[in-house]
Amino acid sequence: MATRERTSNTCFRCAEIKQRCKGGVPCDRCTRLSLPCRPKGYAGSFSGEFGLDGADGFSLGQPKAKIRRVQTGCLTCKRRKKKCDERKPSCGDCRRLCLECSWPTERASRPRLNSWTNESWLSAGQVLDLSSDTSQSPNPSPGSVQSNVDLSIADLLCQMSTAVPVDGADVDIAAPLPDLSWDLTTDSGWLDILPETPPVAEDSPQSLPNTTLTLYTPSLIPDMTSPHDKALLNHYSTIVASVLSRHPNTSSNPYLSYLVPMAASNQLILHCVLALSATHWQKLQPDMRDRALYHKGQATQSLAGLLPHVDASSVDVALVSCLLLCMSELFDGTSSGWKLHLQGAKRLLSTVKSQTGDKLAGHFKFFVKLARFLDSAATMSTCKPPLIDDKTVTTTPEPTEDSSNDDAAVYGIPKELFHMVDRVNNLASKRGTRVDEASEALFREEADRVQGRLDNWAYDYGGLAGAVASLSPANDDVLHATTAYEWALRLRLHQITEGYSLTEKVSECVQHILDSAQKIRYGSSLESCLLFPLVMAGGACNCLEQRMVVQDRLMIMERTCGFGYVHQSRELVETVWKRRETEAMVNWARIRYEEMGGLALY
Repeated sequence: MATRERTSNTCFRCAEIKQRCKGGVPCDRCTRLSLPCRPKGYAGSFSGEFGLDGADGFSLGQPKAKIRRVQTGCLTCKRRKKKCDERKPSCGDCRRLCLECSWPTERASRPRLNSWTNESWLSAGQVLDLSSDTSQSPNPSPGSVQSNVDLSIADLLCQMSTAVPVDGADVDIAAPLPDLSWDLTTDSGWLDILPETPPVAEDSPQSLPNTTLTLYTPSLIPDMTSPHDKALLNHYSTIVASVLSRHPNTSSNPYLSYLVPMAASNQLILHCVLALSATHWQKLQPDMRDRALYHKGQATQSLAGLLPHVDASSVDVALVSCLLLCMSELFDGTSSGWKLHLQGAKRLLSTVKSQTGDKLAGHFKFFVKLARFLDSAATMSTCKPPLIDDKTVTTTPEPTEDSSNDDAAVYGIPKELFHMVDRVNNLASKRGTRVDEASEALFREEADRVQGRLDNWAYDYGGLAGAVASLSPANDDVLHATTAYEWALRLRLHQITEGYSLTEKVSECVQHILDSAQKIRYGSSLESCLLFPLVMAGGACNCLEQRMVVQDRLMIMERTCGFGYVHQSRELVETVWKRRETEAMVNWARIRYEEMGGLALY
């Protein structure tokens, strides 16, 4: 019996690659790829058209699919070797990764690879890479600098909300740094990606290229010539100052409004600011550690020469320098040099009080608050009363808007609660006096007084809600951070009086801390207030789920905060967990004291 040949609307090309064909001549796929199409059931009628015999011949001689390779993508995608979607003015990848999207000006001729430096403007990649490859340009001009940016690092750091790092070579502190033409701006959140002009001789103004003013970005400090220092100053103004301020409102940041103008007018404060910026950046750029040491050395030497001659006109410079150097050491997490700077700040505050009395200018009030904040933060490391007390500096309460903004920027939470850590650690310094029943009774009486103050710290505000509203009425993160900090103090007070056993009360404190911490969004300005509560919870939790919450928040803080003391805090907590596998009771405070002497928790 004769078999009837089955006809099919599927074309040869779709059948060969085993793809579904919708039929039609030509089919959708062949139309999209600009390929000849013939149905599989009509092999004979098409064999002569292509000079082929049957289906097998067609599969061997078929033309290849046309791959569309565009030559009109943006220059940034071309340097990154990524496909550009050609959306203008900014393509999808550049917009997603916060990169500058620049487009070629000419389409007629393709420039050679090594002809970039023949242009009057350097490319974006040539501005940032300090370890430049001099073979990039065959005829470099005397003032031009060849460098390439590692845009893969820029992609990563854009997602981490940090500045684009300088891919620097080893820093030779003694040797002068090359003079890059690198202008920075306070309006940008990133290092400039815009092309820049090469240095132009002063006696030849005609050599300046004819460009528009829209490409000019003024420098924060025009006299600054070092590209490293320009990068560090820009990093401070765009990243570090935002990390330091705990105010939810980013429009008013005293770390910018007070410190940057002082750094622009005083070389000592400038060295301190750059040292703090390099300390923050060295986690991502280890080469910046050398730069941080250089600026710390310059600042310390200048401060040592200034202190014997401090008067009313220079006491503010000396005080600010001490505080900034203290912050650089404190935020590093491995150095104990901040103790000397705190002692120097106390003496300078006494000098300020003797010269001005209780009437302090606006910037002095902020620096007094900052000094007391750093002093109280250090008590967790020293377990001693703070160096700076009310007798050193008497501050009158001023319920002004500027005062509230400064309090929120420095503390983040109500300062009355924050300074309760002074009383808790003062009690910790008296644990050695518990030698008999009488001394034990006196110790517990004082512990009860501290507990009473902790229970009623918000009484003057009408309760917790009123105290939080005095800082930020419309921000729930302040409420949750305050709650977490209060429970952390309760847990610390319990450990000082009762020891480090994991009791039911300890579990209750840990759960309250983690519940409040989890309500604060990642990347919040109040996130840095969670370090002390998270370490307290991590050192006392015995549940895998709670440990994962603590570890997750600390790892996120390492990226959003960036300072080394966050990493040291996570290592402390993980050390406690590891030792708890073999020991019944682990004293996290002893581990911090014996193995991490430079770490302060606040």
